[in-house]
Amino acid sequence: MALDFNHKLNQALKNISYSGEKQELLVNSPEEVFSNNPKQIEKYGDVKWQIVDMLNQKYSHLLKDKFDLYNWLNHDESDEVAYFLNESGSNCLNHSEFKAPHKFHIWMGKNGFILGIEQKGRGFNAEEIHNHEIKENEGAAFDFFRKCKSKIFFDDKNEAKMVFMEWKKD
Repeated sequence: MALDFNHKLNQALKNISYSGEKQELLVNSPEEVFSNNPKQIEKYGDVKWQIVDMLNQKYSHLLKDKFDLYNWLNHDESDEVAYFLNESGSNCLNHSEFKAPHKFHIWMGKNGFILGIEQKGRGFNAEEIHNHEIKENEGAAFDFFRKCKSKIFFDDKNEAKMVFMEWKKD
């Protein structure tokens, strides 16, 4: 199982041989409800593409195929970056208090990277959603989390405001 409710960021940083390089990409102001404003939607999409482009450039030597957000639309689940960005982002858009991700985070290491998506406002009980497959949260994110090869973990399993994916080359 890819979900690990006890995994912590400091262990993940060791696992990827963290190099000290980190990026934070702001999507939405911390205390403002995201609307369907075309500029906000465009910014959200642009940030996801920036992440994909950055990872493709930095990790091209470790990749068989490039990461591509269109892989999610084409149901290519082998692109875990596309799935993580789109499914986790969708959960923020639909279920978080401010209806948007606050920031995306990327920690880069020699063996891989960690993606994080942060929301502001109320957190969610990740372990309960997983264990009880709560209907309100029946989107594809937790289905993806359960079967992906990368490790998925949370800042706090009972009051999660950040979801992380630890990606390492096989």
